[in-house]
Amino acid sequence: MVAFSSLLVAFTAIVGALAAPTELVKDDNVLDLLSRGPSNFVLDTTNTTSLVRRAGINYNQDYTTGGTVNYYHSSTGFQVNWNTQNDFVVGVGWNPGSNSPVNFGGQFSVSSGTGLLSVYGWTTNPLVEYYIIEDYHNQPSFGTQKGTVYSDGGNYVIWENTRYNQPSIQGTSTFNQYISVRQSPRTQGTVTVQNHFNAWAKLGMNLGAMNFQVIAVEGWGGSGSASYAVSN
Repeated sequence: MVAFSSLLVAFTAIVGALAAPTELVKDDNVLDLLSRGPSNFVLDTTNTTSLVRRAGINYNQDYTTGGTVNYYHSSTGFQVNWNTQNDFVVGVGWNPGSNSPVNFGGQFSVSSGTGLLSVYGWTTNPLVEYYIIEDYHNQPSFGTQKGTVYSDGGNYVIWENTRYNQPSIQGTSTFNQYISVRQSPRTQGTVTVQNHFNAWAKLGMNLGAMNFQVIAVEGWGGSGSASYAVSN
């Protein structure tokens, strides 16, 4: 099992044909920023511009293990089930990301090992990898605790971690990880991303230009399943 500070970003082949999840309905009475429309970014082996692994494997190499990760995606969501000791990350979202609220709804079940459900993305100038973790099983270590923020009906603990000479969306680099972890985990709802960005900035944790942003499921060291609709 790897610590959060040594997480991998990996991508799995699409296996089988699973039913697409039900799309969430947006509440038009809720004022938010410019809508981005359907998801247009998929975190998997078909995206050659993205990370493949976070430890010692070539930036563009496909990620394969002896375990099983079955992943299906559409423009509105994704499904995944896994049984593997090695780390994987899959999900759908937008490229570039934004500070608009993100809606997610579905089920997240981890039978064993570690599993994370989060808004996950990167920025450049500065290069930052960020997580807003909504649910988790067997919480790993997250780095240095920086503060807290209240958002969307719950408290989040804010963490920061520095990765030295590690693979990134810009190749081998040194970069910071910004992490908000919800203390009352949930499997569906709305993530007001701007609240976290503002809280991080007040702590000197500044983001750059948006790269991809997805609702992601990550897991290692066990088995589980998830099915999610994602909208903005």
